[in-house]
Amino acid sequence: MKQGRPRRLLRLAMGMLAGLALLAVPVEARAEDEKPFEEPGIVYLPRQEPYIQWLAGGLIVVACLAVAFKNPHRTHFD
Repeated sequence: MKQGRPRRLLRLAMGMLAGLALLAVPVEARAEDEKPFEEPGIVYLPRQEPYIQWLAGGLIVVACLAVAFKNPHRTHFD
């Protein structure tokens, strides 16, 4: 196997990746007052900020990190 072949494949892959990145088209942001489609006749709950979900998720992450970084050499003989 030749030494230049992996480099050629890497250059080709990088060129294709750069080409795909240049072809990407940014999407315009929707207006804030534009609401999604809602079926008429159905009563929807008012939209609320998801701060409770973010708070719960943050606490779960902190708890997982606290357990992950506990001292592994501790004993119950202390």
